[in-house]
Amino acid sequence: MQFRKRMEITGSCILLSSSILATGVQAATEEELLSQEQLRFELQQLKLINQNQAQQIQAMEARLRGVEQQTGIAAGGAAAQASGTAAQTANEEVKREAGPSLSVENVLQEEHTLFSNKWTIDASFNYTHYDRKQLVLDGFLALDAIFLGDISVDDVESDIISLDFGACYNLTDRWQLGVRVPFLSRYSTYTKNTAADEGVVQSDVDSSFKLGDMELSSYYQLIPESRSWPDTVWNVRLKAPTGKDPYGIKSITREYEGGSIHTYPSELPTGSGLWAMSTGLSFVKTTDPAILFASIEYTHQFADSFDDISSEVDVTQPGEVRLGDSISYGVGMALALNDRTSLSFAFSQRIQDEAETKLPGGDWEKVTSSDGNAATFTTGVTYAVGSKSAISTSLGIGLTPDSPDFSFSIKFPYSF
Repeated sequence: MQFRKRMEITGSCILLSSSILATGVQAATEEELLSQEQLRFELQQLKLINQNQAQQIQAMEARLRGVEQQTGIAAGGAAAQASGTAAQTANEEVKREAGPSLSVENVLQEEHTLFSNKWTIDASFNYTHYDRKQLVLDGFLALDAIFLGDISVDDVESDIISLDFGACYNLTDRWQLGVRVPFLSRYSTYTKNTAADEGVVQSDVDSSFKLGDMELSSYYQLIPESRSWPDTVWNVRLKAPTGKDPYGIKSITREYEGGSIHTYPSELPTGSGLWAMSTGLSFVKTTDPAILFASIEYTHQFADSFDDISSEVDVTQPGEVRLGDSISYGVGMALALNDRTSLSFAFSQRIQDEAETKLPGGDWEKVTSSDGNAATFTTGVTYAVGSKSAISTSLGIGLTPDSPDFSFSIKFPYSF
């Protein structure tokens, strides 16, 4: 009995231990299964997140390519592609800080520092007005203070309308060639005010549209813009004497009863009559939101001989003419108001030496008062009509007597 009872108690203990062990094993299995399910869930979530991020990266890359194709401005320099993003190297060309907008492109095109378009053609309308008054004294000074004699004021008003047609072709991404053909129409009024009985004497001279002096140009980018240096472009321009020269144009002289003499030209020229070559440098630096630009240029006038340089009627006088060389410079700033509109301000000045003439067998003689100092302040607005065309306007105000009183121009460039 005792043995049997012990066996029953032992069997019960074994059975209870087996049940507890089985329950523990089952609990451990369920816990492992739950842990595996949790890992699978988290892994699936990570895959979805990575897939979403990859789609966002692809969408951003597509948007970036679209913007680059629309503006025509490259991301700049050589870049290493890593995970779909561009890393800029230390020596590559910096991206323009004013932004890849159409307004910035138009300003750069005006300054001839944009070489991304293969062809650029333009047509422009230009109007210039001059008003020159000259005091003429016919008498003498008494006691160095009192003038005895006649005083008259000669007034010359001149209006010039020019229609220019130009084209530029980029041989490479740093070299541009251009040509410009102007057609000029001039109208001048010569007025003489006298103290005599005839009072005001006035004569008008005009000319219809005729070919002016054509110009060939070359622009080469010496140094691309970097963080510490502006875009530097070297230019060479050659002007050909294709217009009507002023030499040999005869003057008309009228005498009036009071003794006044009124002299004015019989026709108006449309060119200088001489070959001229210019060379210089232009600089452009983009900052946000402004574009700073400056230029300096030297122009040499080549001498040439003519069959007649006299303005007197019935007089033919052959001789040589050499206009004075000139140096000019300009500084300015353009503001990109938005992606299509820009506003510019500029100051320019040109200083020219006196002209010289030489008769056969003689020496060069300077022409009195033929030197010049022309300074002009210019402001303008440029509006991008589309990605290829624009409208550019400018208004110039003369600051010195040798400058135009004012000038206005409107240009329509088209790039492709």
